[in-house]
Amino acid sequence: MRFIGKIIATLAVLIALGITIVLALLHTRYATPMITQAVNRFTPYTLALDDIRYHIRDPWHLTLQRPALTITDGQPPITANRLSVWFNPSSLLQLQWQFDSILVDEPVVFAKQLSDLAPEAMEASTFALPELRSHRLAISHLNVSTPSLRLKQGELQLDQWHYQPSNPAPWWQQFDGNFQLAADSARWQQWQIQQPLLDGSHRNNQWTLNAFSFDWQNANINGQFDAALDKRSVDIHQLTLSGLQLQDFKLTNEIQQQAYALASQGWQATVRRADILDSSIELPSLSLNHANLSLTNWHWPGTVYSQEDAWLSFNAESGSWHQRPFTDPLLDLSFTPGTVALNGVAVNALEGYWRASGRFTPDALRLDNLTSKGIKWFLPADWAGQLVQAVSPFKQIRIDTLNIGYAQLTAADSNTPWYINGLNVNGRDLLIRQQPYFNLWHGSLSATARQASLNTIDLQEPLVEMRSEQGQWQLEQAFLPFKGGLLEATGQWDLNQEGLPWHAALQGDSLPANILPQWLSLPWPAAGRIDATAALQGLGQHYTGLAHSLNGELRATFRDSEVNQGSTTFLQAWHPPAAQESISATAEPTITGSQSEKPTDDTEKKTSLAITPLKIRSDRGRLTIAPLTIKGKDIDASLKGQWDLASPTGQQLELHAKLGCQRLIRRWQDGQQTVSVSTCVGNNM
Repeated sequence: MRFIGKIIATLAVLIALGITIVLALLHTRYATPMITQAVNRFTPYTLALDDIRYHIRDPWHLTLQRPALTITDGQPPITANRLSVWFNPSSLLQLQWQFDSILVDEPVVFAKQLSDLAPEAMEASTFALPELRSHRLAISHLNVSTPSLRLKQGELQLDQWHYQPSNPAPWWQQFDGNFQLAADSARWQQWQIQQPLLDGSHRNNQWTLNAFSFDWQNANINGQFDAALDKRSVDIHQLTLSGLQLQDFKLTNEIQQQAYALASQGWQATVRRADILDSSIELPSLSLNHANLSLTNWHWPGTVYSQEDAWLSFNAESGSWHQRPFTDPLLDLSFTPGTVALNGVAVNALEGYWRASGRFTPDALRLDNLTSKGIKWFLPADWAGQLVQAVSPFKQIRIDTLNIGYAQLTAADSNTPWYINGLNVNGRDLLIRQQPYFNLWHGSLSATARQASLNTIDLQEPLVEMRSEQGQWQLEQAFLPFKGGLLEATGQWDLNQEGLPWHAALQGDSLPANILPQWLSLPWPAAGRIDATAALQGLGQHYTGLAHSLNGELRATFRDSEVNQGSTTFLQAWHPPAAQESISATAEPTITGSQSEKPTDDTEKKTSLAITPLKIRSDRGRLTIAPLTIKGKDIDASLKGQWDLASPTGQQLELHAKLGCQRLIRRWQDGQQTVSVSTCVGNNM
């Protein structure tokens, strides 16, 4: 026993002596070659360094100056300005590479070396990095450059770092504790940011960012979120973008494409709160200046109708939509399953303002109120199509209160140009249904205007009032006052019955005759006044039903009729457009036989006309036109025939007209038109 005791004592003395010698050498110039030789001999790596710093007062702290570690032959070494390690005394007894802290200052790592450090690359290598543990890993002045990631002047700190070569996760994910990252700039794929700062933790594949911030597109972005990579889910507790300046349309497309790609991969996100403050956007179709937006409880990529309890608030100083400017937009929306509530919508646009509130579902729009005052709107050529397309998703539209005041609308580019000034529209309990086109199913609606023009015909203070009760639509009154004349109309339309039967009554007093060519596209060059009455009824669901059901009668009396620009103008109005110029050139009086007629210039004279009353009867779409005669100085014309709306073979009208020695016969028959013209020189067309 005494012998064994002597052996143990001797070994203890030798170990103590060895440690003493090593500690003594660490204070001399022999420390550097001793460490490098030990690494080069007993590990597969090659180490070179400038100096080693060690002091007995801090026995577990060792610093390597400018180390260079070669992992694979033929590749540049991994270098650093300084490597400091704080040993864990207990690890020396456990024969583990375990440290209290590791500090790496200004490392230089190449992209190829980063890929070689990946687990799949190490499996094919003849050696692997050892398993390392450190309560804290700190890297300062970190610069990384790879095809997907660039980091400049980074500061990284990981707690409870445990690197395992067999772990498929990259080395920077192999820790279970808090982390901090700061850098001057970073670039991930195509996203370039400045001054990134991250402070969070990583435990059991769950990432938590207690705080993050960075600068992007002139904006400061900060917030907090949790991420579960294995579940592909992100929970954003708070996100704030302040001072965003977004003008790159290509960048917005890239953001959309990236969002679509993440959604297709099954990623989900919950936004507890997101705020965009004092930001501006400039895109081809939309621009916003000094905009603010708040969003809460939003689930992405869910639709607006799948949100549980979300809320959105928006306002801006000004902006434009498809180059139409607006100011002071306000929007307050709340979202529940299947419904979006419009708590308040307002905007100053088109030199007036708009205001609305209500709610909408995937197939219905319900507005508590819709108010507009003082707008001036030059409607685009396809304004009707755009309006129908905008509301087409809704099968029905309800408006409890509609109030439009002092509006000015102009549709100059349409096929039938019109203009309304001082328009006032009031509606109550409106229900508009789409079956198959939009109609007023229920409610009352009235409209007045200070003045209007329809296809160049002026109206003074027109008035239209209508109402509907569960599909029983009624035009209570329509007053269209002309200068010196008036057109009144009433009617009903049953939207409940098959075929949609309707009937209408019209009464016209002293109507200007120029409404015929302007409103009805009839070639009628004569001025004057028309007194007319009409009572019509039929089916209005489609043209076929109308063609077989139209019944009624139209009577019109012509007063003070005259041709303002000469007699030839009246006849030329009935010529085909392509032949009018030719006929006008050959329509001069000539000498016939032994009688001579002195040419008479009547282009500046007015020719009075005597016109018999017009009578048209319709029996199930078959129209009978009583003979109509037109007589005046040198003018003699007649119109007669019948017209079947449902059958081209039953369509036959014939016009005979003569002016002096000129003759014209125009026929409408079997869906075709023929014109025969005889001029004074004997030419026929």
